[in-house]
Amino acid sequence: MVQIDFSTPRLQSFNGIFLIFFTDIAKRVKQNIYILAIPFLQKNLFNNYGTYIYIGLALLVILQFVFSYLSYKKFKFSIQEDAFHLDSGVIKLSHIEIPFERIQNINLQQNVLQQLLNVVGFDIETAGEGTAEIKIKALDKEFANALKAKLIEEKNKVQGAELNLDEDKTSEITEQTPSKEDTLLFQLDFKTLIKVGISSNLFKGVGLLLAFLAYLYNFIMDFLTTIFDLNLEEDFKNRIPETLSFISLVIIVVFIAGFLITVLTTVLKYYNLKIFKNQQNYEVVYGLFKRENKVIKKTKTQIFEIRTNPVKELFKIRSVFVSQASSKQLTEKQKIGLVGLSKENLGILFHSLFHLELSDLNYELSRSQPRLFFRYFYKNLAIVIGLSAAAYFVYFNWVSIVGLIIILLGLSWIAFLRVKKSSIGFNSDLISIRKGSIDTKFKIIEIHKLQSVRLSRNIFQQYNGHADMNLETASGTVTIEYLKVKEAVELLNYLISKVESTDKGWI
Repeated sequence: MVQIDFSTPRLQSFNGIFLIFFTDIAKRVKQNIYILAIPFLQKNLFNNYGTYIYIGLALLVILQFVFSYLSYKKFKFSIQEDAFHLDSGVIKLSHIEIPFERIQNINLQQNVLQQLLNVVGFDIETAGEGTAEIKIKALDKEFANALKAKLIEEKNKVQGAELNLDEDKTSEITEQTPSKEDTLLFQLDFKTLIKVGISSNLFKGVGLLLAFLAYLYNFIMDFLTTIFDLNLEEDFKNRIPETLSFISLVIIVVFIAGFLITVLTTVLKYYNLKIFKNQQNYEVVYGLFKRENKVIKKTKTQIFEIRTNPVKELFKIRSVFVSQASSKQLTEKQKIGLVGLSKENLGILFHSLFHLELSDLNYELSRSQPRLFFRYFYKNLAIVIGLSAAAYFVYFNWVSIVGLIIILLGLSWIAFLRVKKSSIGFNSDLISIRKGSIDTKFKIIEIHKLQSVRLSRNIFQQYNGHADMNLETASGTVTIEYLKVKEAVELLNYLISKVESTDKGWI
């Protein structure tokens, strides 16, 4: 095997030029989509100045390629004795140094373009950051794996020298790429993947479809009214069949299309998901068009979230989302998702991370009180009032009234389920927060990893004897609403005493 000298500043893969160019072009088009559409919306403008428009677009593309090439040439990285060094920038130059001990995770990924160009993305996450501090867009896969192994080696040397770690502690901080020493813990087959897609959030797909249809409708309306000077909105209102059957057909079509979109996006995102175990760490690899490579570290894990719903229960699968330490509240995209886990695989993963048997856990429960329903109801009522005002000025008849009533009843039912499922459980080691409506979410937190616990009470809660409990972790805040104030105070004192008396670190 050829020894690579990482101390010499290096460029990205040559194909990185094209990756940077196409990425920048896509970004510019997205940022200026309405400006670029003007020539096509203004028929006379395009006829009179078409040649100049083409020349202008060609010049912009050439300038963008030159800028992308300079970005490629200025982007250099190396490994020195003290840290990982990175220089970048065309107009504004920057120099970043990442000490080895600050490196937390190193992730590799491939989107569609990177797969076509045969390169991988290389991300370095550091202590205190929720997102990658270093993003290298295009490296050869073999070189990326070698660079990752070298950084891990340097990190372990520094931590071993400074902390004189014993064998168990060293195993907790060691992070490796999949190799012969790694154990394939779980692989998602295509049949289970389809089950995951079917049991995923249908309303997410419906929402994406409605957003796309709304954007497409506005674009077509603007285009046709500009070119042909038509009043399509008035014509559209006059021609809509005012029948319940038509509305029902539209709803059915939207839900079927939303369901198919949900299944498709899930299959594309989690295709060929694999979980490798290496000592105390887990490496997760998944994706068809965008290959993700993420590491779950035991010491960095803050919230272990189990998600299920009636369809998942039918298929006997679970989804797990892991939140790791960050300097801010993690978004849904920043959580590491493991889908399609059987009950047995879930138990194995949980035992490896917490050294406890999931099936044997018992909790002392405190439940959210029924008054919480009114908090949700008033919020939902405000939404319905807003929709009613919009319907009154746009298209108000008996169909819209029935629709608004159905929406209010549906939201009230969801609020009832949210109150019914909201609870917090605790034992000597863990806290379990249960939430959800149709979906059910169990968030499990080790007590010694809590950063703070506090109670909050608004003016109504002060009057009726309730409180909200806020649990601060290194990956964000979890809130339990409307506990009995006496139970909340007792739980607060218990958690504070446990945190203060423990000799375990919070990360």
